[in-house]
Amino acid sequence: MPSCEICGAESVSTRTISVHGALVQGCKQCQEKIGYSVDTENSVQNIQQAAIKSSKVTSGGYGGLGTAGKDIMVRDSMELVSDFSSIIRNSRESRGWDQRTLAHRMKEKINVIQRTEAGQRPTDELIKKFERTLDITLMINATDIPADQIVGNKNARTMSLGDYIKIAREEGD
Repeated sequence: MPSCEICGAESVSTRTISVHGALVQGCKQCQEKIGYSVDTENSVQNIQQAAIKSSKVTSGGYGGLGTAGKDIMVRDSMELVSDFSSIIRNSRESRGWDQRTLAHRMKEKINVIQRTEAGQRPTDELIKKFERTLDITLMINATDIPADQIVGNKNARTMSLGDYIKIAREEGD
């Protein structure tokens, strides 16, 4: 017979109970002390079933919950173009619309249009609305973006802890 994981009693009948969110084997005395009842048993069984389902191996998908065969890297295959704000502004102006007209046609608030045209990244849902309303493309394949773009000097290295210390000493002088 198993032992109680709460009090340590050996060779006693135990039952799986939930103690502060953890599933443990508890004897009848411990069950009574913590106020375990038949109602709580049903919730523990539901927790156990959920734990079993989440521990099963799936083939692909997002976080183990998707459909079989989906590659997790596909999720990030599309990326917003870097000059999205100017594309939106130019497309709106070419139609002769002001920001209020575009907001009305998209059924959005005008400040959403203003923030996006100012360069704040819109949500994916809002990007789709811009694309439909203005008949433009804002999302491109991430593979179309050149991977060899280098910002800064090719021979430059990242700053080390020693570099930070050196800068701090120079600022202290």
